[in-house]
Amino acid sequence: MTYQLERKAIETFFVAQWGGATPVGMDGHLFEPAINSLRLTIQSGAVLQGSIGRALDRIDHIGVLQVQVFTEGGKGSQTWRGYVETIQGFLTNAVIDNAGVAITDPADAFVRFSPQNQHPYIAGATHDAPFLITTLNAPFVRYGFK
Repeated sequence: MTYQLERKAIETFFVAQWGGATPVGMDGHLFEPAINSLRLTIQSGAVLQGSIGRALDRIDHIGVLQVQVFTEGGKGSQTWRGYVETIQGFLTNAVIDNAGVAITDPADAFVRFSPQNQHPYIAGATHDAPFLITTLNAPFVRYGFK
């Protein structure tokens, strides 16, 4: 399983859950932010040994999905807080397969959000006229086998 498949699965899942509520800029694509829009960035991290001694050893690819929420600056926090609560709701403990479909059987997991109780959280907010940009970090693990 590759970083490309990870990206595609995460983006597919996110877009399906978000349901077109606002425009979404995908990881690494050209995107001109607008008021009430989102940008996704997938940060890859450590690669850890997940299991040893099976026919195939599990390799855990640790990462963070960063969601930047662009709202109108100077208008308070009500709008971005609503967006963030919705996003946290569908990312917390989400488990998806390699097609980006939510699943319930952890044995088929490709990407799991909230690994080891690391739930999505607000990483910060900054004013950059005309925006207030709030960043939500959603830790995940992608499972691979060798």
